[in-house]
Amino acid sequence: MLGLANIKLSLFPKHNPILVFTMAKVGSLSVYFSLKKWATRESIFHIHSLNEEEVKEGVQLCFENNMYPGSKSPVFLINRKIIKKGKPYKIICLFRDPLERNISAFFDVFELHTGEKITEYTGDMEQLKVLYCEKLKHDFPINWFEKQFFEATNINVYTYDFNKEKGCQIIKKGNIELLLLNSNIADSLKEELISNFCDLETFTLKNRNVSSTKEYASNYKDFKNNIKFSTAYLNKLYGSKYAQHFFTEKHIKDQIEKWSE
Repeated sequence: MLGLANIKLSLFPKHNPILVFTMAKVGSLSVYFSLKKWATRESIFHIHSLNEEEVKEGVQLCFENNMYPGSKSPVFLINRKIIKKGKPYKIICLFRDPLERNISAFFDVFELHTGEKITEYTGDMEQLKVLYCEKLKHDFPINWFEKQFFEATNINVYTYDFNKEKGCQIIKKGNIELLLLNSNIADSLKEELISNFCDLETFTLKNRNVSSTKEYASNYKDFKNNIKFSTAYLNKLYGSKYAQHFFTEKHIKDQIEKWSE
C-alpha cells in the first residue's frame, strides 16, 4: 500500500493525471488496470464519485454489511491536489445500456439487496425480480451525468452532440480533456481511442470484473434470459435524456422489444 507521502508525490506527474471516472458496472476496472500496465509514466486513478461525503457514506455502508470497499483511489487528495488547484487532467468515462447496467449492479451486490449469498439463494426468478424492483436505485444510471459527473466537472455532456453510431466523443473544457466511451463498442476500437487519447504507443485492453465469469454467473444468465419488464419501466429508462442522447433509435427499439413483458 502506498504511504501518504508517495500518494502525494504521485499526484504531481510529468504527464497529466488520468481519472477513470464512471458509474459502477460499465467496464471501468478493465480500462483502469489495463492503463496501469501500459501507461506507466502517468498517475492513474479509478473512481465512481468525487463527492467526499458520498464516498465516506459508501465506505461506511460496505463495512456495516461486512463488505470491502471496491475503490481504493484517494478521492480526497485528488480533489485537493488536482481539481481544486485547477491542474490539467484527463478523464476516461464509460457508459452502458441502463437496464443492462442495473441488472449487473444488482447481482454485483446481491447479498446487500437480498440478504442471502448468491450461492445460497433458493428463491425463484420471479421472487428475484421482486427484489430487483424493490431494492435497486433504478434511476441511478440515467441521472448520473447530471448529478455525479456535472457536480464534479461542471461539464454538461448533454450540450455536446454525440456520435451514437461510433459510440465515442472527446470533449475539452478548461483544464479537462474527456473521452466518453460506450462500453459496448469493440475492444479494438476502445484500445485505439484510449491509446490516442493517452498518447500511448501501445495499449491492450484486458477485461476484468466481468459478470459472466463470477460466482453468480448462472443466476445472472437465467435472470437475463427469463425476466421481462413493464412498458412503464422500460419507457422510463429508454425514454430518459441519458438513453436518448447516447443510444441509437435501433438500439432502444431492440432493447424494448427484448425486455418487454
